[in-house]
Amino acid sequence: MGQSPNSENYTENPDDYILVQGNADMKNGYVVPRVWTTQITKQAQKGDLILSVRAPVGDIGKTDYDVVIGRGVAAIRGNEFIFQQLGKMKTNSYWSRYSTGSTFESINSNDIKEATIMVPSSEEQEKIGVFLSNVDYSISLQQNKLDQLKFLKSAFLKKMFI
Repeated sequence: MGQSPNSENYTENPDDYILVQGNADMKNGYVVPRVWTTQITKQAQKGDLILSVRAPVGDIGKTDYDVVIGRGVAAIRGNEFIFQQLGKMKTNSYWSRYSTGSTFESINSNDIKEATIMVPSSEEQEKIGVFLSNVDYSISLQQNKLDQLKFLKSAFLKKMFI
C-alpha cells in the first residue's frame, strides 16, 4: 500500500521521482508520469502492477519505471497473467463487495492480501498472459484504425460541406 509524500515536495521536474497517486496516473493499462516528487515514501519497482485502492477501486496498470506510490494505490509483484486477472476482477465488480466509504470508496491491504486468484502453473500463466496481451495489442491497433477513419471522415465532411 502506498503512502503519499508531503505535497510541498511535488514537482514537475522529470528528473525527480515519478509519483503515482491513483487512476489519473494510469492510461491504457500503464503508468503515465504526470507528477513528480523529491520525497520517497513507499516505492514500486519497474514491472510491478499498480492497483487503484481508492475511487475508483480496482483500476490496474503496469509500471515501466521505479515509482513512488501514494495512498491511493498499491503495488503488486506479478506477471501478465496476474495483470489480466486483476483487470477481470475490476470488470466483474469483485472489489465492490469490499469497498467501504460513502464519499470515496476504498479497499485496504487485507482485502488485497485475502483476494483469491486461481493460478495455474508458471508455464501456463506465461502462455495465457502472452495470449491475452496479444489480444489487447490487437484491440489497440483496431482502435487506432477506427480513430484514424473517424478523423478521415471528419476531414472529408469538412472539405465537402464548407
